[in-house]
Amino acid sequence: MNVIKHRILALLLLLSSAITLQAQIPDEVTEVLRKCAQAMGHPQGVEYEMSLKAKVALVTVLRGQINAFAKDKRNKFFFTMNVLGQHTKSAGGFDGVNQWKYFQGAEGDTIYVRKSDQKAKSDFDLNLHIDLEYRNATMKTHFGNYVITFTGPKDAGAPKKVTMTISGKDYMFREMETNKDGTTMTMKLTHLRFGVLDDIFTFDPNQYPDATIVLMK
Repeated sequence: MNVIKHRILALLLLLSSAITLQAQIPDEVTEVLRKCAQAMGHPQGVEYEMSLKAKVALVTVLRGQINAFAKDKRNKFFFTMNVLGQHTKSAGGFDGVNQWKYFQGAEGDTIYVRKSDQKAKSDFDLNLHIDLEYRNATMKTHFGNYVITFTGPKDAGAPKKVTMTISGKDYMFREMETNKDGTTMTMKLTHLRFGVLDDIFTFDPNQYPDATIVLMK
């Protein structure tokens, strides 16, 4: 009887270690992401443009364009979108002192401002540390690109599956596709330029004269 118990215990330990190994992100995935973050970064700042498309089943419900700037901890973005024929826009950023977001609404435009000493995570950031947010990842090559699929999100509210495409030639980010609650969202890089002037990050409410400013704690 003791022999059987020992065998069962050994089998459970083996299964447990196998599950642990499966839950780890492969080293080659981490290395590709590290090289991508290095290729996409620059001490003088980065300007990039991305197209955005969202589908529910096979129907495209949103098309948009993101223009973003990043340097040190500062960032700024402009987002224009067409949702089922309705055009709208938003913007936001962090200038080192203010976190702000601008929304265009049917009843008027609003800017939400919060004093802060650190950048908040933006929905339009290039997330090149996504390996820290998921438990599993697989990677394959396709037409010279690395295609990495992440599953098993650590945050219950995160997409169940994220697929990222990175160039195998220069390690530049190419595309990210997320799947959540039946909606597939695709962000694709269309333009990249290194070097950004500091004054572009300055928050100037005068650029939005018709907006109501809401100061948040």
